[in-house]
Amino acid sequence: MRPAILMLTILVVGGAIVWLIDRLFYQHKTDEAADETDENAATESSTQGCADESCGLRSVCPSEQILEGACRQEITYYDDEELDAFAGRGEGDYSDDELEQWRDVLYTLQPADLLGWGQSIKHRNLVMPTAIREEFLQLAAEHRGGSGQ
Repeated sequence: MRPAILMLTILVVGGAIVWLIDRLFYQHKTDEAADETDENAATESSTQGCADESCGLRSVCPSEQILEGACRQEITYYDDEELDAFAGRGEGDYSDDELEQWRDVLYTLQPADLLGWGQSIKHRNLVMPTAIREEFLQLAAEHRGGSGQ
């Protein structure tokens, strides 16, 4: 009877060790696959499941990508440091002069910098005013349509 209990104990302990190793290795592979999926999603042009009419730049709606931070995490400035003064404001909390500050930055951006700028805004805890967000999405859609993507 003792040899059977000993073998059962060895099997249980060995199984637990193999399970732990597998979980650790599997988690590592899952993280790598998620990173690879994020990179692939950023380069695709599918628009399934998107609520915005101006979609098509990426596999995620531009508005979702910007608002949810689906892209890179580092902050890049686009000669727009003055917008940092608006951190913590809501999308409707801007005067006409402040909206013009946003527009000045938006309309001086290169078309290829639009999505990066939107990500930068998100990562800097800025909320784009509603009117500017609509103009931003329209510009992004025009860029997509004009570049044949």
